[in-house]
Amino acid sequence: MKTKLLILCAAVAAVTGSAQAITLPGSTPLTKPRVAADTRIVDLGVAASSDVKTISLSLAVRNGDQLDAFIASLADPASPNFRKFITPQQFAATYGQTPESVAAVVSYLTSKGFTVNKVFANNLQINATGTNAQISAAFGASVHNYSLLGQRYQGPATALAIPAALASVVKSVNGISTKSVFERRSTAIPRTGVLANDVGTKVTGSIGGVPGQYTTADLAAKYNINPLYARGITGAGKTIGIATLAGYSQSDAYNYWAQLALPVSPTRIIDVLVDGGPLAADGPGSDGAGETTLDVQQSGGVAPGANLRVYLAPNTDAGFIDVFAQAVDENLVDVLSVSWGNPEVYFDDATLAAFHAVFQQAAVQGIPVIAASGDAGAFDINRSLPYPHCSTLLGVDFPAADPLVLAAGGTTLPNTAPHKYGPVTVPTERAWGWDYLKDYIVTHYGTDLYYSSYLASGGGGGVSSLYNVPSFQKGVTGVQKTAAAQSLICENAVFGKGSGYGDYLDLPANIAGRNVPDVSLNADPYSGYAVYFGGAWSSGSGGTSFVAPQLNGILTLISSGLNGRVGPINPQLYAAFKTYGYGAGSPFKAITAGTNQYYQSTATYNPATGLGSLDVNALAKALGVK
Repeated sequence: MKTKLLILCAAVAAVTGSAQAITLPGSTPLTKPRVAADTRIVDLGVAASSDVKTISLSLAVRNGDQLDAFIASLADPASPNFRKFITPQQFAATYGQTPESVAAVVSYLTSKGFTVNKVFANNLQINATGTNAQISAAFGASVHNYSLLGQRYQGPATALAIPAALASVVKSVNGISTKSVFERRSTAIPRTGVLANDVGTKVTGSIGGVPGQYTTADLAAKYNINPLYARGITGAGKTIGIATLAGYSQSDAYNYWAQLALPVSPTRIIDVLVDGGPLAADGPGSDGAGETTLDVQQSGGVAPGANLRVYLAPNTDAGFIDVFAQAVDENLVDVLSVSWGNPEVYFDDATLAAFHAVFQQAAVQGIPVIAASGDAGAFDINRSLPYPHCSTLLGVDFPAADPLVLAAGGTTLPNTAPHKYGPVTVPTERAWGWDYLKDYIVTHYGTDLYYSSYLASGGGGGVSSLYNVPSFQKGVTGVQKTAAAQSLICENAVFGKGSGYGDYLDLPANIAGRNVPDVSLNADPYSGYAVYFGGAWSSGSGGTSFVAPQLNGILTLISSGLNGRVGPINPQLYAAFKTYGYGAGSPFKAITAGTNQYYQSTATYNPATGLGSLDVNALAKALGVK
C-alpha cells in the first residue's frame, strides 16, 4: 500500500497521554482520513458515559510475506499447493496472532470492564462490548455526540491510544463511531426531475426479455451460462455468501425466483445477524433494503441450486469489517460478495490493512470475494461531492480496490430507450457511462443538468493510489498508472468553510497502482433489470451492485462444477486471459466501445471494463470444469 497522498488540512490533535500510550493510526474521528475536515460537523458535547457499544479490534497478521507467497501458490496450477485450502484454525496457527498475544489483548479489555464477546478463530479479530466510560479508559478518548446535516451519531473526540506493550498487536479499533459510513452501489433510471417521465418504472405484462426488465434468465442467455445448466450444474451443494448492511424480506426473493419458475429450496436462505444486525433505520422497508434484496435475488437466480447465507450488519465501520470477518471465519460459504463501498481515499492505512487480512484469510480458505466497483464512473468521489461544486477527481472504490477482491465493473447492453424528445440508441455492448446521453440532455435540457446529474454515472474504474499494481496485472497491456493533475477543488461551502474555493486533496501522478475493474457485465439501468421488492415488480434498475452478486452466482456454479472451491480468483482470471486473449474459445469478450466517463474501452485490459465481459461456459472450462 502507498501512503503518498498529500493531506491539505491540519490533522485533529492526537492523544497526548503518557509515554506508555501509542496513538493508533487513522483513528481521528472528525476527518475523512485523507480528505480535509468537514466543518459542518457539529460537536454536541460529551455522550452519556453509560451508552454501550460493540467494538472490533483488528490484530496484525504474522508472517505476511509467507502468507502472500502461499496465496499465490493456491492459484497456480503448477504448484503442489494448487487449490489445497486450509481452515481458519490452520490460518490462525501460522498467520494469526499467538495465543499469548491474544490473551494479553483480552486481559487488557477485561481489565477496563469490557465484555469480550468473541475471539475469532483466525486470532485476528476480537469483538467486545463496553460503555463509553470504559472506551475512554481503555483508549484515552472521550466519546462525543455529533451532528452532520441532521444525522446524529457518536464518535471519539480525539485519536485513540493503547498501551505500548500492545502496539505491535492491535492495529485498528472500529465501532466507537456510530456514523453510517458505506453507500450501496446500485443505480436506477432517474425517478424525479426532467427525465422522470421519459421511461416508465412499473413492469406491465410478462417479466424479462427487454432492456430495463432483464432477469437472471436473460443474463444466462447473454453471457452463455445456459450450457452449465444443461450439464446439471446449478450450484447444488454450494453456499452463496452475501455481506450487506441493510435488512430485507426473504419473501421478495422467493417470489422473484418463483415467478421465473426456478426450482429452489424453500429453506435455502439463512440470515445471520452480525453485531446485532442492521440499524433500525435500515430495516426491510428502507432504501438500503433494495440493495440486499437484489443481491439475494441475482446471486440465487444465477445459481438456483445453491443455498444462501446472508450476513447482515449495521452500517458502521465495525459492522463492515465484522460482516466479512464472520462470514470468512465461519468458513461455510464458497463465494462472498458485497455491493456496498466508499472511495478508497476515505480509509486510513490501518483500516485497509485490517480488511486486507480478512481477505487474505478468505483467499487461503478458497473463498473468492467480489465487490461492486461503484456507479460513479471514473470519478468515484464525485458521487458524494458532485461537480460543479467540486472538481472531478479520478479514483476507485473500496473494497473493490483491494487486489484480493474481484472488482465487478459495468457495461451497457444494446438498447433503444424512449425519451420525451426521441429515442437514444446504444448499438453495441459498451462501457457503461452516461456520456452517450450527453448530446440528448444538453440539446434538450442544457449543459448544467448533464454535468450536475449525469457526469458521475457509469461503471467504476480507474487506478488505485493506495494499492500497488498486483503481480497478476503486471505486464498486461492496457494497465495504467495514476493520471496527472488530480486535485479535489471544492467550494469551501461544501465543507462548511464559507466562501471561495479550497484544495482539499491532491493525488500523486504516475503511480503504478492496482487497476479496477477486473471484469464487467451489464449494469446500466437503461439496459438493466427488474426487481421484485415490497411485493411488486419495478424496472430500470442497475449498477455494479447487480454485477457483484451475478459474479457470485457464476463462481458458485463453477465451484459446483469443480466440486470444490475456486480459490483466489484474480490470478486465475488474468492467467486465463494471458492464455486465451480474445481468441476462439476465450472466456473474455472485448468491449471496445464507450467510456466510463474518462477511460476508453479497448481490445485490451482497460480501466473502463477491465478484461471485458464473460463467456461463462468458456470461463468454467478454463478454470477446470469438465
